[in-house]
Order: sequence, then C-alpha cells, then structure tokens
Amino acid sequence: MSSENNVLISLKDVTREFKTGDGKLEALKAISFDIYQGEFVAILGESGCGKTTILNIIGGMDHLSNGNIYIEGKDFSHPTNEDLTAYRRGFIGFVFQDYHLMPNLTALENVAFIAELIPNAMDAEKALDLVGLSERKNNYPSQMSGGQQQRVSIARALCKNPKLILADEPTAALDYTTSIEVLQVFESIVKQEKTTVVMVTHNNEIARMANRIFKIKDGQLDKIMVNENPVPASELSW
Repeated sequence: MSSENNVLISLKDVTREFKTGDGKLEALKAISFDIYQGEFVAILGESGCGKTTILNIIGGMDHLSNGNIYIEGKDFSHPTNEDLTAYRRGFIGFVFQDYHLMPNLTALENVAFIAELIPNAMDAEKALDLVGLSERKNNYPSQMSGGQQQRVSIARALCKNPKLILADEPTAALDYTTSIEVLQVFESIVKQEKTTVVMVTHNNEIARMANRIFKIKDGQLDKIMVNENPVPASELSW
C-alpha cells in the first residue's frame, strides 16, 4: 500500500440527505475517511447501508448535502459541470454490476470507443490484454460469457489510465469461479498498474482482498479495518 501521505480522496463529515414525503432520509451521516494512492479499498456493508451512495459521491454521480470531499487536496464538494465532466472522463473509471457494453460493437470496439474520447488513453488492445481477453477481441458481447463481458468493462475503465477505479458489486451477477477470475483482474490492476481501486461489496470474503475495509452500517462508518496480509483472490471461498 502507498504511503499514507499520498492521499487521493478525502471525505470529511460527508452527509447525504434525501427528501421524503414527510421529511428527509439521512442516507449518510458524517462520513470521514481518506483513500491513499495505489491501495485496494473495500466498502463493506449490507444492502441499503449507504455504501453505493458513498461510491456515487466519490464518482461525481451524486452530490453531498453537507461536509466536504477533496480530490488530491482540491476541494471538490461543489464542482461545476465542467469540473465533473473532466473528472469523470479522465480521473476515474467505473465498473458496475451490469456491464453496459454496446451489443453491436466487438470487445475491442467497445474499449476503443471510450479510448477515442480520452486524451493519452491506453491502447485498447493493451487494455484487453491486461484483462486476459486478447483472443476474444473480435467477439461481440452476445458471444461472451458474463465474466468475459465484465472483463471488457474493466478494460474499458482501464483504457482511460484512471487514477481511481470505482467498482460497485462487480461480481454480483457472476458465479463463484467467474467471480474469482474477475477479482484476479482487479488484483493485478492494483499490483501492476498501481491504480487505486475502491470496491463496494456485501461479501465479507471478497473484502479480505483489500488493503483496508471500510465497514458501513446504517449510513455511518462503523469501523476501518487494516488488512496487513490481503488474501489472494485465488484463495477466496464462499
């Protein structure tokens, strides 16, 4: 894990409130933590605890109600639309539970389509090679398994050369064997590419891969667990 002095993302007393018919719902309650460059963080918790809301705020897909978020030391609590566009385009890569691939494009074309939008993007074929899919580059999504499609979506995120990859339950739709294959890709991204990965999961076993585990409970940061010896994806079992 990188030095704690190299803070990539910092949340300070972040609160997220949603209006309801008779008042408001506090989805996040004064959440504070730092994410360091080059680490693997798991945000762990039950459904509805607020972990995806945290990911969406970090990713610029949702806004905070109170508190502050800092990106590489810069206050990003109330970004302009221009700031958000640049941040989403060049700083972060997203991997979701659903693959969001374009069905009429091959694996290579799906990745290249994103690469063309990004200055200094990684070569699309290199990105596919990093996720072990060079031999399937000319296949369409319908010709690939769920795990292969998810690896294409990871390659699509990687080709942006992001400083941060956000993954929201990326193996939830996959069986155990395929999940391990996908998790090994994330493992190699952190180790070889030195890319920071923040993964939302409800699976305690998957969280054992992480350098640190942020346990979320009822919209609050329950505890941060430091994992001195992250478990290789190949040794996970559930």
